[in-house]
Amino acid sequence: MGLMSAYADFMATEAHRYNARSPMRLGRSLIALRRSRGLTQADLAARARVSRQWLITAERGENDRLEVGRLMQVLDALDATLTIEDAGQVEP
Repeated sequence: MGLMSAYADFMATEAHRYNARSPMRLGRSLIALRRSRGLTQADLAARARVSRQWLITAERGENDRLEVGRLMQVLDALDATLTIEDAGQVEP
């Protein structure tokens, strides 16, 4: 098995988690997910039915009031989910 094939197999099966505690980190997470899917901003915007400008703003973390519905459309187009975790809980 070649190095590239092993990497592709790893990327296809590895689940990624992103800690998005700010608009900037959320944006970076969206970029990482989009790129991991091999999508351009135009591709993702079309799939998610949002404007490319909205996606650019979200990826830059420039809007601290992103519409949840549009964010969910983008996540759905990326085949990703949003998980809310209590960061204050410490597991025993």
